[in-house]
Amino acid sequence: MANNQLDFVFPDKQGFAELIHSLRNGFSIRQSPAAVYYRTFYDTVDWLLRTAGSALELHEDGQSQKLYWRAHKDAPLRIQLGLKQVPQLAKQLPAGEFRQQLASVISVRELNPRIQIKVKRIPLAVLNKNEKVVVRINLDENWFYPVKTRAGTLLGKRICVKAVKGYDEAFDQVEAFFHEMDLRPSQDNMMKLALAESKSSTIEYSTKLKLLLDPEMPAEEALKAILLRLLEIMEQNTAGAIKGTDIEFMHDYRVSIRKTRSALTLIKRVFPKKTVKKYSKFFSGLGKLTNPVRDMDVFLLKLESYAEKLGKSKQEQLQPLRQYLQDNRDEAQQAYVDTVTSAEYRQVLKDWRDYLENTDPIEPPQKNSRKPVSQLANELIWSTYQVALKEGNAITDETEAEALHELRKTCKKLRYLMEFFQSLYPAKKIRELINALKGLQDNLGDFNDYHVHMDILKGFNEAGTDEAAIKASTKMISRLDKKQHATRNSFAERFRAFSSQENQNEFRELFVVSHDG
Repeated sequence: MANNQLDFVFPDKQGFAELIHSLRNGFSIRQSPAAVYYRTFYDTVDWLLRTAGSALELHEDGQSQKLYWRAHKDAPLRIQLGLKQVPQLAKQLPAGEFRQQLASVISVRELNPRIQIKVKRIPLAVLNKNEKVVVRINLDENWFYPVKTRAGTLLGKRICVKAVKGYDEAFDQVEAFFHEMDLRPSQDNMMKLALAESKSSTIEYSTKLKLLLDPEMPAEEALKAILLRLLEIMEQNTAGAIKGTDIEFMHDYRVSIRKTRSALTLIKRVFPKKTVKKYSKFFSGLGKLTNPVRDMDVFLLKLESYAEKLGKSKQEQLQPLRQYLQDNRDEAQQAYVDTVTSAEYRQVLKDWRDYLENTDPIEPPQKNSRKPVSQLANELIWSTYQVALKEGNAITDETEAEALHELRKTCKKLRYLMEFFQSLYPAKKIRELINALKGLQDNLGDFNDYHVHMDILKGFNEAGTDEAAIKASTKMISRLDKKQHATRNSFAERFRAFSSQENQNEFRELFVVSHDG
């Protein structure tokens, strides 16, 4: 016996009754009452598990629940003993291999039920002359119900033959019986079949712009397309941001807001000033409203790594700080929820969508509204790049931190412009330049995060009353200050890489020569 389990595909149009009859002719068969259980597949909104080849399933039969995990596509499906429900987040699991493997795939994203399959099972047992069970056979019908009100779809019939320890000869006999039927071996592809039946796509959720702009498209048409896509991203993340469990929804929501405001203010003289002013103010307000939520999310996420070298006793003393961060986060979250669930908020977004979906040319035309988008894109990206070089070259070891913050904002504007218009340029070249910029942004972003987090800790120290927690917090401030200095010291090297002559030549070739030529 080379394997202790065999799985076969059974023809959908054939009934199991005939198969059971054939089995009874060759074996002593005991048939148990038919049973029903459910396989529920969990994944993140962006299908991180499926993309990685992992799987997380909950099996329920009305009496018990069992959780199964497959770490990667070649790994076996293993039951997770002691767990009877699926965690929302990896951090909710007890420390161990399962938590580590799950977190490595989904990070901070929330798990939700994505696909459920109803399995109608006929359990059979092959008995020997002593009425002992020597082989188990399950005859399964797998049904998918995409909508509760719609009739189910049969995804397929499967046969599973399982060996019983000590009865290899009986298993071999049953195996020979099924091989004579010339059945195809089956793979566990029910999730794939259900996805196809549901017409769902594992790439339906995306925060990428996914725009294909025509180089000769008028700038106003291109800008509306960019802003409309950003509005879609913002709206698809709103419900998750309101719920607040998966912090990536708020992050993606905020990015779409920042990009919207940047598009309005950077791509000048395309929309009327009145329109730009009205919606810039609105999206700026949303950015300020959500700043404290994101700041607390990031700090709570990094707190354990910040505290890991403080010693166990001081880590335990930080509980008041954790509560302080969570309380501030909850307060800021509630302010956000109150705003985005208001009638005023919904009306502004409705008006904004109506404006963007209006295909009538802007009258009177603005200076750049009819300009070909490729020309405007070149001008904007090149000029912003020059500002970034000027600001970066002016920074020395003695320069105030504010100069790095200004460069960080300029680099963010440059990154957004390159992403808005990247479909106008050769994909490989624009991606390489964006990656070069990202290396500098990572350095500037870390520098800013340390600054923000030290300010949060100072606020805690001023408001706190727990002396032990304040001492631990003060020690953490000292550690973060050292980290910020180390990040500052590595800035020059990062900026040299970004501003290298090779990169400058690439920027010129892509955004100046291509335009002039």
